[in-house]
Amino acid sequence: MSDPKRVITKPEKNESVRIAWFWPWLGGTFMFGLFSVMFNVVWSMVVAPQVQLLLRHEGVTDTTVFVILLLYAWIIGLIFAAYGALSARMSSMGKLSLMLTGLLPLLCGLWLWIVGIQGSGGQPAEVGGAWELFSLYHAWAEPVLEVLGPYTQHGEVWFLLAALLPIAGMVVGVGVNRYPALTDKNGKVDHRWQWIVAAISAALVIVLTISLMLPQRPYIAERDFPVVDGATAAIPFAQDMLHELTGMSKARAAHELRFNTTHQAYVNLIEKKADLILVAGPSDEELRLAKSRGIQMKLTPIGWDAFIFLVHQDNPVKGLSSEQVRSIYEGSIRNWSEVGGKHQPIVAYQREENSGSQTYMQKKVMKGHDMAEPPRELRIGIMGEIINAVADFNKDHNALGYSFYYFANVMHDRQEVKFLSIDGVKPNKEHIRSKQYPFTAQLFVVTREGEKPSPSIQRLLEWLQSEAGTRAIEKGGFVPVNS
Repeated sequence: MSDPKRVITKPEKNESVRIAWFWPWLGGTFMFGLFSVMFNVVWSMVVAPQVQLLLRHEGVTDTTVFVILLLYAWIIGLIFAAYGALSARMSSMGKLSLMLTGLLPLLCGLWLWIVGIQGSGGQPAEVGGAWELFSLYHAWAEPVLEVLGPYTQHGEVWFLLAALLPIAGMVVGVGVNRYPALTDKNGKVDHRWQWIVAAISAALVIVLTISLMLPQRPYIAERDFPVVDGATAAIPFAQDMLHELTGMSKARAAHELRFNTTHQAYVNLIEKKADLILVAGPSDEELRLAKSRGIQMKLTPIGWDAFIFLVHQDNPVKGLSSEQVRSIYEGSIRNWSEVGGKHQPIVAYQREENSGSQTYMQKKVMKGHDMAEPPRELRIGIMGEIINAVADFNKDHNALGYSFYYFANVMHDRQEVKFLSIDGVKPNKEHIRSKQYPFTAQLFVVTREGEKPSPSIQRLLEWLQSEAGTRAIEKGGFVPVNS
């Protein structure tokens, strides 16, 4: 017969082994989390603001920006690697157990990433409460993510890499400290890792120094660049224009350029607070304002866009006719069942008066037909908000809105919305170029007629008509007029 004492001894031993492993791991996890939070608080107060200023400094080119970002990430990795190496020296835990002290912070970072990509295309600034947690988790990444915006449309990838870098640094630090070949057979310390770190650090500093010293020959000097204003949809093109003509980095161009939307841009041009503006055609009110001030405006078309209508992805309606659109906004068609949809009321959003999209809607779509007066909550001030409203409206998904193609397709892309065909033609670049899509809209560069342009304005206007300008217009999301 077996000894009953032996029956219970083994589980007790296993239990003690599990407890002996768990508590040091939990303590290590707590210490790593505490170190991460304290590091980020200090770093975000002392270092991150200076890095943001450096990245936007005059004379910093795109090449310099990338080198600074590499050096910045390298320093963060080294700091957390140093923490990992120090922990490995002080702790009696095994290498794998010590590395796993970063597991909970890793899961936290992955959760924040998932929340981030669910919030407006992965832009972390629009994630709300999760962004606040993200700032505590690794505020060091804030200047990096902000600067990378103009260079990539895949912000969610960088969001994920930012979440993983501190953990990776810590794991590497633990691994290097516990590496079997750290000492040779005579007990001497192997310094190869230190030399590799020093060499990479020195190389990055040298490349950064060279990039800062490279001469620049801008087409237009920054101090001479005209005051430009315009519509929200023209911001990407205007940023590229500023970058191309002055040689400033895209990060700085995105920070320096400020547009006031279509109506205020016209007002600024008329009041001589702007030298030229990038907008759709003027409204009747803007024409009257110009006439009252004795200003004549010169409109030079440079690109084409499409004026589109959008609904929620789950709305079964795939297209409308021009006449149906007019009838909906006149108020004579009120239910989706009248145009092939579900038996639900149509919630038709409108933009504010004198916005570029509202002016186009009134002049080109309605063609003299009066638009029904919407309730105040259905009149949207900011272009992006009308897309958000359609995407986020109640579970019935019965909202209808409008915008411009490039803005809705790239600048404020929401996966929850779809673009409607109009008269059987889908809005896309091919149909904009061929003018098959019925509601194509022109982008104008508008100046004051009769004024002698300054040399910098003249150079800018000439560049817009050049091959380089045409490429920039297309890159900015429009179909060039002369394509």
